Amino acid sequence: MCAGNGLRGLWWQSCRLMAKRHLMRKPTPEQFKAEFDILWNEPEKYIELITDRIRQNPSEAPQYSSRARAWERLGNLDKALEDFGRSIALKDNVGPRLSRGSILMRMGHHQEALEDFNRAEALDPDKWVDQWGPLHRADCHAKLGNEAAALADCARLPDEFWSPGIYGEPRGNKGEIIAEVRRRARAAKRSS
Repeated sequence: MCAGNGLRGLWWQSCRLMAKRHLMRKPTPEQFKAEFDILWNEPEKYIELITDRIRQNPSEAPQYSSRARAWERLGNLDKALEDFGRSIALKDNVGPRLSRGSILMRMGHHQEALEDFNRAEALDPDKWVDQWGPLHRADCHAKLGNEAAALADCARLPDEFWSPGIYGEPRGNKGEIIAEVRRRARAAKRSS
């Protein structure tokens, strides 16, 4: 489903999607690859690069999402949330909603994450599915103890779907994900 394997491949896919949305600048494939390498290997330098672009054009929503990725890479989830919020305020879009929702999940804010996942689906249901929205929301529902809603989202995953289990999301093929979502939902139900 994406170039490369694991986390780096998912980041590559996410960054490619963000680059396609840039309205003001169209990087060449070489520039894009160079910037991705900076994001991956030198996130502090990437933040400086993107902050300069934001200063030049503070109304370009994708730049805030790009910088949020670097904050996320550094583990500064609060700053990543701020930048995804700025991006959403400028142009509400599926990608930043799913990304912010995923960060909220990692921070334990499941209800807020669910709101972002629901809004992302409402914005563009097809893109929501293509960008793994059902997996994100199924995991969120499971952590809230709502097994039926979690399984309904799992049913929307393509049959050939596979996830590496980034940031603790269910990993494996569709059947393995469904089994893990069931287990998580039941565990959440027992602990509440």
